[in-house]
Formats: sequence, structure tokens, C-alpha cells
Amino acid sequence: MRFFVRRLGVLCYRLLGVAAAVILFLTAAQLFAHRHAQFYPDYPMTDLSAIPEQDRLSEEDYETLFLQTGLGKAGVDDLLSLGQPGKDQILDTQTAFFAKTATDCGSLGITTREDHVVDGDGNITYACPMAPVEEGDVFLSFSTHTLGWRHGHAGVVVDAANGRTLEAVLIGYDAATASVSHWSCYSTFLHLRVKDITPEEQEAIADYAMAHLDGVPYHLTSGVLGPDKVQDPDADSFGAQCAYLVWYALYQGAGYDTDSDGGRIVTVGDLAESPLFEIVQVYGLDPRSFG
Repeated sequence: MRFFVRRLGVLCYRLLGVAAAVILFLTAAQLFAHRHAQFYPDYPMTDLSAIPEQDRLSEEDYETLFLQTGLGKAGVDDLLSLGQPGKDQILDTQTAFFAKTATDCGSLGITTREDHVVDGDGNITYACPMAPVEEGDVFLSFSTHTLGWRHGHAGVVVDAANGRTLEAVLIGYDAATASVSHWSCYSTFLHLRVKDITPEEQEAIADYAMAHLDGVPYHLTSGVLGPDKVQDPDADSFGAQCAYLVWYALYQGAGYDTDSDGGRIVTVGDLAESPLFEIVQVYGLDPRSFG
């Protein structure tokens, strides 16, 4: 009897050791993730008021606006086309781009978390004004992390007029539309648009996404299993994780292969590095990283 008691005691100590090791690992992973969180400009804020008032902007003007606001040329032009409200928004975006914000790391499960901007009461709030969106635009964020790895999240605009994106969010949930405004609640986001895309192609991407990808189940291994990376959307086994869904919509809808490394696995990082995209807006990430 004593033998079994001793063996049970040893087993309990070992289990406690394993549990402690797991807790230590998860804690260290979260601390590592937060070391690579939101970027704040390490350069001075300058007066931009004269730039939007010019009849024509130079490349130097666009570069200055990008570093000061996170707005790319496409985002600046879209706002300038709105007249004075757009000019005012450019200046408001600069203020938000330089502002220090509080963030909350909310749980999406046992190991996955997301960083959101919060107000003084701890409520999730908007980080900055958002540039206008168009069908087929892509949103990325690196605020989602699992065990210290900032794999991020992705979505594609399917209804610009009503501000809706299609997203595959989490294992156990089907792809669904969400408000585009929620991307501004993340501590980081990247708004992209395919260079020189036509309105017809933008509409085709949105139509294809809603016809074939809305409601598909979340599959972490999408594009990996099976004979072909481009899987049959009508097959019972079809599913998509967030980055694959975005890549698939652009590829099948308008023929744009935005997977920068061409591998079977499509990641948020692969989309972010695609040379087919131009930046509309970046927030919480260093603009100098996107040369």
C-alpha cells in the first residue's frame, strides 16, 4: 500500500511540474508577443497643414504624408477627392498615428489572443480614422497571436457601401461578414488594394467571395491537404482560414495570386509582402517597413 502511495505522490509532483512548465511557457510566449506589438513613431511629428491644400502633390509630399499619417498614395488621393472633410481627416489621422494608446489583450481561446485599443474605462475603441474602402480591398492585422507568434488576421471587403468585410475568424466558426470599422480597433492594421485594379475586377472579387466563401467552415489546413492548393469550393471538405480565404477570393474572383511565396500555406505575412498590393493605410506598424 505504501508503495502505491509513494508512486501516486511522485506522479502528482510530476504533473504539477508539467503544469508549472506549461504555465511558464504560456506566460513567456505572451510576454514575447507583447514585445513585438504596436509601433509608435520614433521620429518627430511635423506640420502637414499646407500639403493637402496644394493643387498637386509631389512624390516627396506623398512620402511625408505616409510617414506622418500611415496613409499611402491611394488613401491620400481617396481622401483628397472628398474635399475639405477629407483634408481634415488627413490631419486627424496624423494625430491618431502619433497618439499613445492603451491596449487590452483579449482571449480568443486557450492559446490565442488579440490586442485591441481601449479607452480610459477599458472599453474597446477606435484607434484612428479609416481611409475609404472599395470592394476587393484587403485588411490585415498582426494583433492576433498564438503562443507568442503574431500570425495575424485577414479579411476582404465585400460591400464597400455598407462597410462589410468577409472573414474566417476562428476554428469552430463559419466565415461571415463583419463591420469594416472593427479593423480600426486593433492595435495594428494594414489596408491594401491591388495595384491598378479595375472596378469590374473589384466587383468580381466581392461577388465571388459572397457566392462561394460566405459560410464556409474554418479549416486551419486549407490549401495544404489535397492534390491542389486551389480546392473545390463546392466540395464538402472545403474550408478556409483567414489568409487563405482572402487569397482564394482574389485569385478565383479576378486572377490575382497575392501569395508572395507561392507555397501551399497562405499566411497573413505572405499577403502583406505581395508586390501586387499598394498600401491604402497602415496603423500601428512602421511605415518604413513597407518600402
